[in-house]
Amino acid sequence: MMEMNLRTSFAAAALTASMVAPPAYGDAKSPAPAAAKISVAVANLDFLDTSGETRDMTAAHAKRLKALADYLREQLSGNENLKVVQLPCEQAQCTAQDPGYEVLADQARDAGARFVFIGIVKKTSTLINWIEYSVLDVDDKRAVCGELVSFRDDTDESWRRASRFLGSQIARRCKFGG
Repeated sequence: MMEMNLRTSFAAAALTASMVAPPAYGDAKSPAPAAAKISVAVANLDFLDTSGETRDMTAAHAKRLKALADYLREQLSGNENLKVVQLPCEQAQCTAQDPGYEVLADQARDAGARFVFIGIVKKTSTLINWIEYSVLDVDDKRAVCGELVSFRDDTDESWRRASRFLGSQIARRCKFGG
């Protein structure tokens, strides 16, 4: 009688496990389907200098703006949830001011992006700079996130640090949705 109860209990446990556990057949090494990456385009940044500095920094600032945008694209490309899409105007002006954020949003959507990053660097003195950015949904052209970030000094290194911080802020703060 005890043997019968054990067999019945074992059979009941096996039946319950078969209803809960997945079958043991198939390729156990097949990866689960990956979630689709969210596509984002990164526009070049505008620049505004109200510092009154007498030294001509035009070439240095143009180089730093390009490096900042390139690094931001690279950093966001490294995010496992994001896919950076190239804008057709990326090698030209390609900013929120020229050709404009609405045109950029349309170009980003046409290139397959769901979001577009736009921004401006504002130099208010030889010591203080600001980056104001927004990430726009390309369909309704509304910001899903944005921020004003300050950084000190006007050197290649200070701009590199600012771009690293900016990339981490975007990845951490922006809710791109799924």
